[in-house]
Amino acid sequence: MQPSMYDTVLIMNIKTIITTANVVLLVLLLAIYIRSYAQVKSKFTLGLMIFAFLLLLQVVTSTPHMHAATRGYRMCIIGPLDVIPDILEFIALMVLIYLSSE
Repeated sequence: MQPSMYDTVLIMNIKTIITTANVVLLVLLLAIYIRSYAQVKSKFTLGLMIFAFLLLLQVVTSTPHMHAATRGYRMCIIGPLDVIPDILEFIALMVLIYLSSE
């Protein structure tokens, strides 16, 4: 049986993988900002640390497993368009990591 574009299990698995990658990228980004803040003590870097931490909290609380653990059931049906924000966030985080590591 070939997976459908609307296969909710496949979509949830893809969303989980992308969300996990986003968590890893945010932890790396936060580590870069902490190291930079330790050297420079800049308010801008502190702001970036807070931004990265809050974004990390948002990503962790939006994972499919977190929703399943807190609700115990699904309130809506997930579709293929539900993965697009995670993909865009992944690309944005890659750009941010690239710029921050230079």
